[in-house]
Amino acid sequence: MDFLSAFNNLHNRLFNLKVVQLPKRKQFTLKEVSSHCTENDCWMVIKDLVYDLTEFMREHPGGSDIMLEYAGTDATMAFADKPHSLDAWMILDKYIVGELIPEERMFDQDISS
Repeated sequence: MDFLSAFNNLHNRLFNLKVVQLPKRKQFTLKEVSSHCTENDCWMVIKDLVYDLTEFMREHPGGSDIMLEYAGTDATMAFADKPHSLDAWMILDKYIVGELIPEERMFDQDISS
């Protein structure tokens, strides 16, 4: 196989790949999030992402009371104002249930992945 054929073969393999689109996150309004405001159903918004933190409440180092204070709300400022480690930010990932609708976002307008 000569160079040109090899190049064309490689080019075709690279550029004819099928793109797999990741599913979009479910979108919620702040009103929908606000209905999840109890110890047994605790959702929060942090940086436009919606988290179901119900299971984490028992594990939270600051206790569940502080989390209940922000249950069903946008807790971005409260979360950012307290000293949270990088680990805390990483722990959040497993609790993502969706994102705010674009009209209600305060941060990155393209957070879907």
